[in-house]
Amino acid sequence: MKIVFCGSCTFVYDMKKAADYLAEKGHECFLPTPLITEEEYESQNSKEKKIKMKPFWTKRHCDKIKESDAVLIFNREKKNIKGYFGSNTLMELSVAFYLGKKIFFLNNIHEDHPHYEEIIGMESVVLNENLEKVK
Repeated sequence: MKIVFCGSCTFVYDMKKAADYLAEKGHECFLPTPLITEEEYESQNSKEKKIKMKPFWTKRHCDKIKESDAVLIFNREKKNIKGYFGSNTLMELSVAFYLGKKIFFLNNIHEDHPHYEEIIGMESVVLNENLEKVK
């Protein structure tokens, strides 16, 4: 299965580990690029360049979603929100939903999550950190 990882770049190194694990199981995984945190990118370039590049990265990631079988929303705790994902991930998730892709969430979405109502009706699989459930 071709799986696109979506989520906060805060988790990019954990995404890489998970993608390597799934690749060992025979899946083809696509990660956000560049494969560094936004803070690292900004310190190596500039805030202005990061902001300028975001639309390009988003479009390229949506192209990956279009060519994939599934997305894995890598939603861990951040900003005191369990199962966090931000607005960019919500946009990518919407693309996946519209295109009929299989949707996996690494963790559950709780009622107090800012995007709970948008997400609850989507047919998705919650992995509860168990990558063995990716099928």
